[in-house]
Amino acid sequence: MIPKIIHQTWKTDEVPAKFAGWVESWRRLNPGYEYRLWTDRMLLDFVAEKYPDFLPVYAAYPQPIMRADAGRYLLLHHFGGIYADLDTECLAPFDPIMDEDRVVLAHEPPTNWAQHNIASRAFSFLLFNGLMASPAGHPFWVHLAGRMYDCRFAQGVLDATGPFLLTGAYNGFADKASVAVYPAQLFNPVDSNGIAAPDYAPNPVGTLASHYWEGTWFKKPPRRRSQHRINWWRGKYFALRHHLSQGEILDPAEERARVGPEVVASPSPAGGRVAILVPVRDAAQHIGRLRGMIEALDYPKELLKIVFCEGDSVDRSRALLEEAVGEMRPRYRDAVLLRYEVAAPAGGPERWKPHLQRRRRGNLARVRNHLIDGGLDASDDWALWIDVDLWAFPPRIVQRLLEEKARIVAPHCTVYPGGPTYDANSFIAVPFDDEYILYRNMKDGLLQPEGSLGKVCMDGLRHSERVYLDAVGGTMLLVDAGLHRGGLRFPEKPYRGHIETEGLGLLARDLGIRPVGLPRVEIHHVPW
Repeated sequence: MIPKIIHQTWKTDEVPAKFAGWVESWRRLNPGYEYRLWTDRMLLDFVAEKYPDFLPVYAAYPQPIMRADAGRYLLLHHFGGIYADLDTECLAPFDPIMDEDRVVLAHEPPTNWAQHNIASRAFSFLLFNGLMASPAGHPFWVHLAGRMYDCRFAQGVLDATGPFLLTGAYNGFADKASVAVYPAQLFNPVDSNGIAAPDYAPNPVGTLASHYWEGTWFKKPPRRRSQHRINWWRGKYFALRHHLSQGEILDPAEERARVGPEVVASPSPAGGRVAILVPVRDAAQHIGRLRGMIEALDYPKELLKIVFCEGDSVDRSRALLEEAVGEMRPRYRDAVLLRYEVAAPAGGPERWKPHLQRRRRGNLARVRNHLIDGGLDASDDWALWIDVDLWAFPPRIVQRLLEEKARIVAPHCTVYPGGPTYDANSFIAVPFDDEYILYRNMKDGLLQPEGSLGKVCMDGLRHSERVYLDAVGGTMLLVDAGLHRGGLRFPEKPYRGHIETEGLGLLARDLGIRPVGLPRVEIHHVPW
């Protein structure tokens, strides 16, 4: 059963006066329960003593709320009992749920679901982590701790330790029968705007508590009027700078019109004939390794066509590819070597500099589009884009991507297993707090965020098996070949601030085709 312990946490043992009445409600309505207030220092000592293997992740969290979230899950695993945020008020005795041998969770109010963009995480609801109850030692918390470790690189609280993590962990938990999930009314009778949560599911227990959405961790201090004025002028300056320097850009409406409605409405291909498309330049050191991984694919060779496109190489790439195509053609559906030169320097170590991106990425888009024109035909059901400098991917990767039955699918590209995202072009977009930050990061018509600014990469989404992306990378990417043949191409000029693979992902999304990302299906890229 759930032990009669009430856990709450705060920075210190001096709880703000505004929470005092709510804290007292837990003791008053649950006489005989043990009450424990955990300070930040006490939680650190607890994790260090009881969960030392998790301590490096816990101590490295960049925000205190992440440690508070992680600490509550570990408290429930070790001691069991009830965890309640300080801004929750107990409305009735908790005795009706204390004989449970299951974890007891509740939804956040449905109005919060859209506010938090849960559709991008492929969630149908959002679980609340501000009030939970559990027996001690329940295996759900072990499973959640594993997902929490997997998401240790996440920058956002919701994905790293908060409700997104909790919901994703529940969705991926095998023994769902051991977790009781109640509608929002159990702990959240009103949403953050004071609107009553709808009665959308049976709730035999009624309402035991109410959460008041103080949000001490995310509420920012109000800005002075002068700061608003400064940011307004900043926005005007950076917007003007962007519009004067963006150069020629693509018209979104015209680009969408290139893909006919019949192409957009078509279902995913039923066939399994795959064309593997590989752009190559100065990659002699990688070609042998890639050939070996393609040979090791656990997929019928008679369904695979291999298409390389080489150009501008000054090493032995062309000769190695000619040899590879000659040896592979008799054993595969086909093997083809195309040539396309952009007559531009590769960029070397400085190829990531912002001033080079428009030309460099535009050239990559032209190479990819040449592969579409010369490498795909009516016999191909799918196009599988693979970068030549991948060093590892699973032999079953083709089947795994096809299993999603989605028209665009991206696995998670890292340098090493469980590591941070390498291909940061696959992401879920997040809005900027201030418009001027958006325009400040625009150069030559392209958005060039600093680090993770403006996006959530897949290393922050490992709590879930499947998510919906706004933009995609091309280190490995499965695309319905009919989309490519029907006009979905890689933008060679900026499309809504993005180009090449990200531009293709955004264009597909604008057409109503949401790319699928697989955060827990990893491929690995060389670390340069």
